[in-house]
Amino acid sequence: MPDFSTPALFIEIFREAFRLFAVMAPYLLLGMVAAGIMHVLLPVNFVSRQLGQNTIVSVLKAGVLGVPIPLCSCGVVPVAASLNKNGASKGATVSFLVTTPTSGVDSMFATYSLLGWPIMVLRVVASFILGIIAGSITALLDKSTPASSGPAAAEKNATGNIAARVVNYAFFELYEGISKPLLLGSLLGGVVTALLPPTLLSETVSDGLGGMGAYLLMLGIGIPLYVCASGSIPLAAALLAKGISPGAAIIFLIAGPATNAATVTVISNMLGKKNLFIYLTVLTLGTLGAGIATDTLFGVFELPLPEAIHQHQHGGETLTWLEILSGAMLLGLSGYFLGTPIVRRWRRPKGDSMIEFTVNDMTCGHCAKTIENAICNLEGVKSVQADPDNKKVLIDAAQNTEEIVRKAIVDAGYTPE
Repeated sequence: MPDFSTPALFIEIFREAFRLFAVMAPYLLLGMVAAGIMHVLLPVNFVSRQLGQNTIVSVLKAGVLGVPIPLCSCGVVPVAASLNKNGASKGATVSFLVTTPTSGVDSMFATYSLLGWPIMVLRVVASFILGIIAGSITALLDKSTPASSGPAAAEKNATGNIAARVVNYAFFELYEGISKPLLLGSLLGGVVTALLPPTLLSETVSDGLGGMGAYLLMLGIGIPLYVCASGSIPLAAALLAKGISPGAAIIFLIAGPATNAATVTVISNMLGKKNLFIYLTVLTLGTLGAGIATDTLFGVFELPLPEAIHQHQHGGETLTWLEILSGAMLLGLSGYFLGTPIVRRWRRPKGDSMIEFTVNDMTCGHCAKTIENAICNLEGVKSVQADPDNKKVLIDAAQNTEEIVRKAIVDAGYTPE
């Protein structure tokens, strides 16, 4: 057993955590830039116009659009709510809710870097198929006409220098939303790598847990664990290095990002309990099927795992200068996002002009940025601070704007109290 009393153990955990983080960092940076370009060129207004019919075609469009769009499992909630408000069908909305948080162009690059091209391709394909199945069943069983609130509102900050908008979205709005779960996933991966014996999980499976037992274990871990598509990757890599099968890893990579309390609540309130049941049933059974299919394909075609996994097994991986610099850059950016809420709370303005809301379904930096963007340009608003850690939104504005601000938060897909 490891000696928990020695500083060397904690140094090893952080060393392995940084190793996982740094190997992924160059690809994550590339994916973030691609995501920023996509965000500028593919506004929500365009997406909502494509998904208005309650047909299989709309479901397919939602799946195709959802796969590359980089939104975390809670960041997708307000976008889905906006799509639904602007006329997207329930089937298309469910398809979008399944495919978007489990893939994303940023996580595709990161998945390739740590887990290899076979798992990257299988993750995307499984996410797309599950989204199409869940959306199609919803469309077939729910014939209600999409409720449109009229033409979609123009997006905030849709004008200005394109390069600046790409950088702002990629390195601030997008990365702020995923930085905390990404760090947590890397840290947990470091714990697994440093503490678990190299063959523990493989021996556990061979001694009686069995393939289905391992699948159910990963499903049981992934469903309650809040993790974004990118944040799940370093932990999956560490588990693979300790002996779980590629199929079990796929189950974790899909179940983790696709299920969380915010998504479940929104689907229940926005689309109804019947569609929530369809969503959860397809995800549960579909991820198990994806795990079985993945292990079958790896066995039949002898698909490779990346060299990084084998090196983690033997502790021999050496980082390149590009990985070290990229990892350090993203760590510095993560530190900025972790420290900003503390500074904001310390500098929080006080006075009679302050309006405060509690927003319990604001769960990450992406949520906070969405709410701030929805409020900041309202008439009479001087400043706005959204803090996802304590679920508070503080607005410096005229008192007669309270209901206007409340409506803006609701329209953004959240529930102010």
